[in-house]
Amino acid sequence: MDWFLIPSITAIIFKIVIFLRYQSSLRSETFNLCVLFLAVFLLNVVELIALGQSHSDATTLVLLIAYHCSAIFIVHAFLNIALDYSNFIWNAQKIKLALNFVLAALTVALVFSRNLIADWTILAGSYIPTKEAGSLYWLFQFYTLGGIAFAVGLLIYGMNTHESNLQRRQCMVFLLASATPVLITAMIIILQAVGLPLSAGIFMSLASTVMLVVIVYAEEKSRLFKLMTLLPYSNERKLHNQLLEQITECVSVNDDPDSRNQLNLKDMMKALEGTVVEHVLHYYQGNQKMTASALGVSEATLSRRVRGASQRKTSDTDQDSIRITQ
Repeated sequence: MDWFLIPSITAIIFKIVIFLRYQSSLRSETFNLCVLFLAVFLLNVVELIALGQSHSDATTLVLLIAYHCSAIFIVHAFLNIALDYSNFIWNAQKIKLALNFVLAALTVALVFSRNLIADWTILAGSYIPTKEAGSLYWLFQFYTLGGIAFAVGLLIYGMNTHESNLQRRQCMVFLLASATPVLITAMIIILQAVGLPLSAGIFMSLASTVMLVVIVYAEEKSRLFKLMTLLPYSNERKLHNQLLEQITECVSVNDDPDSRNQLNLKDMMKALEGTVVEHVLHYYQGNQKMTASALGVSEATLSRRVRGASQRKTSDTDQDSIRITQ
């Protein structure tokens, strides 16, 4: 087996696992996520069939058309997901209609004209991902690169302006998940534009699979916040580390009942409560009404909890200062 088939085979196996594990998310969430999944899967299948063996001219043409159509459907789905996540409302429906029109036009053009596609080159009896571009292949490149750039811009816009904290985090995770395939695609297209016979095929197999794993996994709210705890400097990671430190103190039971360092359940619960209250308050940008609603308490109770947490933090700081001085 040729070495360059390994990424495609691995990517297909991972996609089957993704579908079996998270099919409920794929079916219950956005239609565009399903389109993205199917388009990336088809791209990998076509790549696997095309690479490593020779085909007749008619079969090669069908594979090339399927490969390029899969690529434009990936960009189309990527754009629509970015539109949904970013909550970009200015003429959003007209933009989606225009995207559908462009998708249909490009699909028809790819089927009936070889000028928009780039052929495989046969070396040493095998198909490898070098390209011989048609005269209008630049249109395919322009759509791919322009669509990706627009989608990235939408995700950045949503990450900075969306009213929902959940949606802002979805935009961030989607942007980070797509960073590798986006950069690879942009790099390959730029290198193709300057005359180098390269393809994103082999490079994209695993990169797109990783992107799909993260996006599908993050569709569910609790799984999204699990991912956020892995991101350096995120508020979720900060909360996770604080709670982990406090819980570690909780389980550090001293076997000597006469020891002065016994656990104080009341103080521990107040400390944990204060950490959670502080996080949720920060999550809602200081809005006590929304924070109280999320925590299931009254605003008066929340105010007392906030004051208590502030006093404990001040007390802890003072004690640390005393210890340092001593």
